Amino acid sequence: MKIGVAQMSVVPGAIETNIATMTTMITEAKTAGCAVVAFPEMCVGGYLIGDRWLDESFVDELIAANDRLASLSDGIVLLYGNAAIEPGAVNKDGRRRTFNAGYCFQNGNAVSRSVPVGQSIAIKGLLPNYRIFDDQRYFLSLTDAAFDEGCLAEQLVEPFSVIIEGKTVRIGLEICEDLWFNDYRRNGEPFNISKILMDKGADLLINISASPWTFGKSEARDRRILDVKRESGRLVPFVYVNCVGVQNNGKNIVTFDGDSTVYGSDGSAIKIASAPHVQELVVFDSEIDTTAKEPKRISAIEAKFQAAVAGIRGLDTIMGNSAFPFIIGLSGGIDSAVVAGLVTAAVGPNRVVTFNLPSRYNSAMTKGIAARCAESLGIALHTISIEEMAGLNSSVLDQFNPTEFNRENIQAKVRGSSILSNAAGILNGVMTNNGNKVEVALGYATLYGDVNGAIAPLGDLLKTEVFDMARFLNETVFGREVVPAELIPDEQFRFVMPPSAELKDNQIDPMKWGYHDALVRHFTEYRRISAEQILVWYAEGKLAEKLSIPESLLVQWGLTDPKAFIADLEWFCGCFQRGVFKRIQCPPVIIMSRGSFGYDVRESQLPVFYSSNYKALRAKLLGE
Repeated sequence: MKIGVAQMSVVPGAIETNIATMTTMITEAKTAGCAVVAFPEMCVGGYLIGDRWLDESFVDELIAANDRLASLSDGIVLLYGNAAIEPGAVNKDGRRRTFNAGYCFQNGNAVSRSVPVGQSIAIKGLLPNYRIFDDQRYFLSLTDAAFDEGCLAEQLVEPFSVIIEGKTVRIGLEICEDLWFNDYRRNGEPFNISKILMDKGADLLINISASPWTFGKSEARDRRILDVKRESGRLVPFVYVNCVGVQNNGKNIVTFDGDSTVYGSDGSAIKIASAPHVQELVVFDSEIDTTAKEPKRISAIEAKFQAAVAGIRGLDTIMGNSAFPFIIGLSGGIDSAVVAGLVTAAVGPNRVVTFNLPSRYNSAMTKGIAARCAESLGIALHTISIEEMAGLNSSVLDQFNPTEFNRENIQAKVRGSSILSNAAGILNGVMTNNGNKVEVALGYATLYGDVNGAIAPLGDLLKTEVFDMARFLNETVFGREVVPAELIPDEQFRFVMPPSAELKDNQIDPMKWGYHDALVRHFTEYRRISAEQILVWYAEGKLAEKLSIPESLLVQWGLTDPKAFIADLEWFCGCFQRGVFKRIQCPPVIIMSRGSFGYDVRESQLPVFYSSNYKALRAKLLGE
């Protein structure tokens, strides 16, 4: 039997576009002789569409599309994800009842099952409500539907029975998070929907997903498949179909890499999509594809490069055209050079327009570096002095006695608000935000200056990862020096030209590179930690080990003395918390980790908090 695994590029909110794509891929599957074709979760209207899920007219349009799609199932079993409603029933909050559902059609008809609720749909059982996911805000879960019906959840789980080549084939359809059952407990046990489907006779399991890319997700999913086998005592062939493309939640650009895979009954991958982030119909032939395939594993920085490029290209879909230029402030520093390299790699040099905007504090070296970077990438560069504009702005404000720091920010605002944002408007382009994650975390940026733009390609990359990305761009992507070598430090973070905002004489960024990067990672990742845990590790002499940094880095930054260490930690924590108001106003960040600012790391404006245990340990370390 041949199965078409439709790794489809889903455009959120674009129903007609998605139906057209599905139509083409269904035809392709039929031509390839597929008996079954499976599409991703919520492929008709998109998954991350925010409160458009509360727009009943939009949901009605989605459901109306089912009739059109059903008509395409002549001679093939068609499975896909879409919304479903239960007419006359209400959700827990009084709104009409909506499900995240899977559909099964054959020969123009819905395949029905003998279950109390959702006879012609599979209801998503496990609704994620963490990180960027808000399923419980919009949908009713299978377990809640069972509770409302007064039955066991198992009674709503049943395979779809279809006839293929004269034989009955029972397809167990599950949706995305249903595979991650070990994270959901019922009566102290994992709620294993895969096992229930197999116990009810499923010959084949198909998981339709809209699973965002994060580094290591494919390995984690491979482990989940083995969990299914171990927890269930067996496994039938398992098809995982995921979407590609870019969706967003308003604060994050979310990439989907596909990585659609077919697993054998031993849990090994026997068919894998040929490339990440690419639409593809993967044709699995059960008679030919029988041996295990070794998944291609790539480095973290290459995977993040692919995600960055996909996220940048995704703006074309978001903006509705691919003609606009990207406006980049090319300062001569490493962040803007890496952004220029990423955007050029994503959309080509003809769509990149850069501006070098020096004041009296910008050195000849940085101006030269910006020119070399632009020349190597083949992108346009406009050099405009801001000295006069900054001076005029400063003189207007002299009556309020601005400090040196205020005058520094005036320069940043002239660059960002007066020139770059206006240039973007005049050129019908979009402005990039060049801040890296450490700067974002510590508020080391000027609101209405460099805290602006339409997309933040580096907003979820630590500075250490920016250095790695610079090397990757030079060595692998372009095969030449596009990010000037002076900007890239050695392994001890020694620079030819240290990072600087160049807003005053002899200014150097105050971060302790390597160490502060590690703190940002641990303060933001999914299982995040606090200042208390950092202090505990320090007191135990395990800090470098726990942060996965060399002990020499603590020595290099003068952090072996408890007084200096605590002063730095509290500076870091203070900057981190005070920076919340800036992050609330930051442009959308491309997700690169399991702790991206936006809707992944959700923050309120609050005072800095130190626990009582922290205060006690602090006093002990300082001998107070």
